Amino acid sequence: VFFFFFSLKFEDVYGDIEQLAAVMVVEDKVIILVKSIKTTIQSVEDKVSGVTNQKQVYFEISPSPEIFTTGKNTFQQEVLNNASVVNIFGDQEGWIKLSEEDVIKKNPPIILTTVNYVEDPIGEIKSRPGWNQLEAVQNNAIFQLDSDIMSRPGPRIGEAVELVAKTVYPEIFK
Repeated sequence: VFFFFFSLKFEDVYGDIEQLAAVMVVEDKVIILVKSIKTTIQSVEDKVSGVTNQKQVYFEISPSPEIFTTGKNTFQQEVLNNASVVNIFGDQEGWIKLSEEDVIKKNPPIILTTVNYVEDPIGEIKSRPGWNQLEAVQNNAIFQLDSDIMSRPGPRIGEAVELVAKTVYPEIFK
């Protein structure tokens, strides 16, 4: 099992990019890159700003039997926040180990997963005992997101915000 555990904020990512640019003596390029990232995020935030009823999601980063999700003070939570999405476990801190029952109790209307190291991650989620009663499973609202984009706090954070927003609010991005 391999996944990234970062507790970076977007501002930390911008700082890391700036430090790397200074070492590589390409500071002029970093200004353009950081501005581009911020512009992408702002564009998404502008599009979802009219959302009056934020959709709730369960965001899975590791599958059964070692189920993990993300909570507050994580990079992924900041992505969800900027996409105007409510994480059903966002009231908890860091990376959270869950039981299948924890998720069943919350009954998420949408499930997002970045799992890419098991065959058919969406099918695996649907086949879990008792999960057939979940609103997300019943409505076929389970989406596999690109783990490279969603798990790496770097120059693609704007893409991560956009990916989540387009997945959860496709009607806004038509």
